[in-house]
Order: sequence, then structure tokens, then C-alpha cells
Amino acid sequence: MKPDDYKDYQENNVKASKSQLKEYIQIYADMVKKLKSEDAIELEAVKKNILDAYPDEIYFTLVDEAQKPVKLTLTESSRQYIIPVFTDMREYAIGSSKISKLFLDKLDMKVITPSDITKLADEDEYFEGFVINPHSQNFNMSRNGDF
Repeated sequence: MKPDDYKDYQENNVKASKSQLKEYIQIYADMVKKLKSEDAIELEAVKKNILDAYPDEIYFTLVDEAQKPVKLTLTESSRQYIIPVFTDMREYAIGSSKISKLFLDKLDMKVITPSDITKLADEDEYFEGFVINPHSQNFNMSRNGDF
């Protein structure tokens, strides 16, 4: 979500929001289905748009009572994990209700920036990345904001 859209949401409770990243991810997913390959040269422009849009938006994640992000472990025996992030309030509302059912703790929303994600990557060796809109787009990015 663009920071200005979030500010407008807070002030006016306007539910609409814009996320270029969400739109680019959808274009990417649609193209992959048609091309049947994530290595197709036609995807390079969309990948660039995703990488360019990612640092310009804010995201929403779920935190527990200790204000720690919800961790989705990669395997049962691994300590490596990813965190779910949402591009806008609509995605958060749907996704958070689904994820909250998996956890017994009380979970709250937290605004997270790409800088916050970079800090988490620097501080926690087990942090592998994040999944954007896990219930709908399910798009994974690495700890450094790459594919």
C-alpha cells in the first residue's frame, strides 16, 4: 500500500487502497500461466517493475503479544521461517483471519516497511524471506527483497 493511502485510511477510514506491487504480481502470475515458464524473457520487464515497486510501499504483517512477527516455518524440523505480509487492508483482513486460526496467541496488525524487513534479515539468520498475500497471490520474496 502506498504510504499516502494508508494515511488516508487512518484519517478517513477509506477502505480502498492502491498497491502497484499487488498489480505487478498479478500481471506476473497471469503471464507465467500463459508462458508456462518463469524464465521467459517476456517476464523481465514485469520482474523489474516488481523490484522497483517493492521499496516504495508499506506492508502489513501479524505480530504476537511480544510484537514479534508471526513465523511460518519452512519445515517441521527447521528453524528457518518466512513471514506473511499483505499489500493492503483488504488482503490483510482476509489473510489475517485465515492465519489467526492457526495460532493460539492474540495476533495484531503491524505496519512493516522494506527497511524493517532488511533489519529483520540482518538480525535473524533464520529469517529466509516473506510471502506476499499468502491466501491469494502467494508470492515469495527472499530476505533481501529478491525473487
